[in-house]
Amino acid sequence: MSMLSPVSNRPSACGMLCILLSLILGCSGNSIRVYPTSGTVTYKGKPLDNALVNFIINGKEGQPSTVMGLGTTDKDGRFTIQTTVDPTSMPLEGAVEGEHAVTISKYIPPKGMTEEDLAKMMARETKLMEEQGYLDPEDVTPARVPFLPPKYQNPAMSVLKATVVPNGENDFTFELE
Repeated sequence: MSMLSPVSNRPSACGMLCILLSLILGCSGNSIRVYPTSGTVTYKGKPLDNALVNFIINGKEGQPSTVMGLGTTDKDGRFTIQTTVDPTSMPLEGAVEGEHAVTISKYIPPKGMTEEDLAKMMARETKLMEEQGYLDPEDVTPARVPFLPPKYQNPAMSVLKATVVPNGENDFTFELE
């Protein structure tokens, strides 16, 4: 007959708390180092505003990484990269070390439409959805269209590269034609 009480066969609350804390703290630490990264984008000699700049580093054995650096250009074509390690973490200021494929994309209203036209259509679409719960095909707002050629926007076709170094300036200029 065992002399142990039923309580002694259960893990202690303190032990469970230690395990839980080590899992949380051990898994949430960020081991990725980033370095300040910025630059300028021009298109046909003029600053390209409101474009998305994406720094894509290869993972192990040439496979794409889940770590991405993103930035948006301002009116002067300037951008600053922020890196997202995973969807649940805050972006880090900078890009990871190494060679990156770079994509630059910008989407604009379809031909013959202005930003204001598109905004009005989107507001109307939202109102109709709230009132009716559905949209007729003629009420659907047309999608934005790519402004830049695929060689700048598509990661598989990108001709743009950038190498981020720990002790460098990491300020890149992309002159698109």
